Amino acid sequence: MAKYTLIISLVVGVLNFQALGAAWYTENFDKFKNGDIVGQDDWEIAMNQKTCQIQSKVKHGDVGKSVFVSEKTMVLRKFKGSNASTQYVSLFARKDDGPGPVMIYIGGDAVKWGAAAKIDIKEGGVITANKGNAGFPEVFKGKLGQWYHFRLVFDFKKKSYDFYIDGKQVVNGFEFRGEGGKGGVNPDLGWIFLGWDHPNVLVAYIDDIELGDGEGENAGLPKAVDHFGKLASCWASIKAWE
Repeated sequence: MAKYTLIISLVVGVLNFQALGAAWYTENFDKFKNGDIVGQDDWEIAMNQKTCQIQSKVKHGDVGKSVFVSEKTMVLRKFKGSNASTQYVSLFARKDDGPGPVMIYIGGDAVKWGAAAKIDIKEGGVITANKGNAGFPEVFKGKLGQWYHFRLVFDFKKKSYDFYIDGKQVVNGFEFRGEGGKGGVNPDLGWIFLGWDHPNVLVAYIDDIELGDGEGENAGLPKAVDHFGKLASCWASIKAWE
């Protein structure tokens, strides 16, 4: 009896593991046409700037495409999202050159000023994150020409977020940017907005965006085994005990 109870617990555990971080938007841009991102998959121009470009020369991984972000570009993608109290954003970002920063705004209220979080990769690869409306402290010293995995976890009850770079936590409980300032209340993840709206030169890339419910602990990791594979592996282990 104890053995069968353990079997049931293991199977439920595998299914619950899969439920952690349920993605509701994923995009690797590989099926996009080269050229303007605006007009593809509901991406829009923002702040009256130019459109970012889809290209295949630089990408995260060996094959595929990514978004090229240069100076005087700003693009926006809106989402229906969900009402989960904890949600996450995962993406890969890389800056190669230029004094201009690549700016990534994420929120659910007024676009830009209502952002929950604003992440920048600045000159030399320095990465900053907003601490409420108080400032943008440096949270990581990156390198030019290197991909970094960003995962932001938003707590919409506490109105704060955590930030991980390549699995290392660099922000713990920073307040939302829009709260009590120029923006609104950020009830959920409603949009992502990125680019650099000034003439200072920028060469940067964004790839493999994912948004979902939960903390997204497995976001950005290779998806080599689906939940059926995990169940099969679990069952094989159980059979070995018999």
